[in-house]
Amino acid sequence: MPLQTLIGPAARPIDVIEARNHVRQDLTADDTVLDMAIRATTSFAQAECLRTLVATRYRLVLDSFPGPSLMGVPWGRSYSLPGHAICLEYGPVLAVKWVKYLDMAGTQQTMPATDYAVDLTGPVARITPVFGKIWPIPLPQIGAVEVVYDAGDASPIAADAAANTITIKGGLWKTLAVGDTVRLSNSGGALPAPLQPDTDYFVQSVPAAGVYTLAAASGGAAIDLTDTGSGTSFIGAVPEGIKTWQKMRLASLYDLRSDVTALARGRLESVPFVDRLLDPWRLVLA
Repeated sequence: MPLQTLIGPAARPIDVIEARNHVRQDLTADDTVLDMAIRATTSFAQAECLRTLVATRYRLVLDSFPGPSLMGVPWGRSYSLPGHAICLEYGPVLAVKWVKYLDMAGTQQTMPATDYAVDLTGPVARITPVFGKIWPIPLPQIGAVEVVYDAGDASPIAADAAANTITIKGGLWKTLAVGDTVRLSNSGGALPAPLQPDTDYFVQSVPAAGVYTLAAASGGAAIDLTDTGSGTSFIGAVPEGIKTWQKMRLASLYDLRSDVTALARGRLESVPFVDRLLDPWRLVLA
């Protein structure tokens, strides 16, 4: 079940300023080292949790749709019934962009979105045909089916204090409508004033795709932004437990640098996670 990254995240889950503060480093000279540690621990955390921290677009390639096929071999694993569901890993899934397949003539077709249902409520998102429909019959050939979807806990935003808008960088987020509730977060600085973390805001208007004004109450006036914030601001939030784990790990990478052993209980011991950094890149033949 090959999973490819089509569009990578537009920011790290931890800003280098937050990392610098965590390791008690006032100078910027080691920012490159810290950024390396952030990238490494992000890959490690995502592989451990089978989760996407900052919004990413994936392409899932399948040999056929789940269930009996012309090859006579059921594909995939069922998250729960029904067994013909396509399961999307590395969530939380934000949106399914399309489902495509090769028809019997070898021509790629796009399945109408009205012909399938997407369930985003569980830990693993699922796609099935809607009631009364079945999966199309694809060409019996490897890589005949593809699903493209966006996933992530948070997505970086840019603020325009003059227009009082926030813009989602890269456009990787669920489509929002007037009245929808959102929460914002920040790493390494502060949200655009007067916005605050852990606070519900409501979409007040949608001037353009991925561009929003926010209100403090549903149907209220647009919030007047007085600055653009600092550090890295996000719509959504990476779980604090994951960020705390990352900062502890990146601090070890930063402090030890090239060492793979550390002094513990009066003796040298291997740092347990060093070799595990290879896990996201290990090629496994099914």
